[in-house]
Amino acid sequence: MNDREVAPGVKLIVKSALKKAERKLEKMRETIRYKASKKRCNLFVKNFPNSWTEDNLRDLFKTFGEIENIKLGDRSRSTGNAYAFVCFKEPTDAAKAKQNLQNHTVDGKMLMINYYEIKEIRQLHMEEARDKADWEKYQAQQTGGLKWNDLTSQPHLA
Repeated sequence: MNDREVAPGVKLIVKSALKKAERKLEKMRETIRYKASKKRCNLFVKNFPNSWTEDNLRDLFKTFGEIENIKLGDRSRSTGNAYAFVCFKEPTDAAKAKQNLQNHTVDGKMLMINYYEIKEIRQLHMEEARDKADWEKYQAQQTGGLKWNDLTSQPHLA
């Protein structure tokens, strides 16, 4: 029965039963796999006018290729800076848009465009950076401001 079409455009998926924790883990893996497949197509855009709508963004970006979707950030939670995610169908189109619109000025505001980063991976990088900073701070406290030179294993003044 797996992969059998039960209605036009609707296929049946049959799998072995999983425990709740296993289903949750599988869903998280699938989500990360999907996000990873889209990371070069999806752009994070910020610093455009707060009054802009999805249509304004679409008009600006559509010249670079077919847009899959646009999501505006929640402005009520943000610091007043507008941001959005613009997802292209093709990574080459996203690259063209990023290259051509990076630092482009709109109504006196300079656009900032970066590739989308998977939230879970971004959080890991931030956590690693905090750990490294904490470790360096701890080392400085223990050595009275001296840092150890990795090449000679001798302390030197910071």
